[in-house]
Amino acid sequence: MAATTNRNHTAIPDIDAATERAREANDRITEAGRKVSAAYLDGVERYFTGLAKAERRFGEQTQFEAVGHLLNAHANLTEDIVKASVSATRELITA
Repeated sequence: MAATTNRNHTAIPDIDAATERAREANDRITEAGRKVSAAYLDGVERYFTGLAKAERRFGEQTQFEAVGHLLNAHANLTEDIVKASVSATRELITA
């Protein structure tokens, strides 16, 4: 005689289990999105830091002192804006 197993065959799905699986999937997707966003922000920050550094070097090489000061001021402004924007965005991502 073959062994038989009792299986509970119901037409009603296990809502609690499905809800938990959906919640876990949502958490994994959210965490992946945070990681991608953080990597993107790191890239943006590096790009603008390099751009400001190049602008400062160009300002040091110019023959006109006023142009050098202007480029240095612009580089400082760029860095300040990027730092503030990236910092605020990082706070939104972690919230």
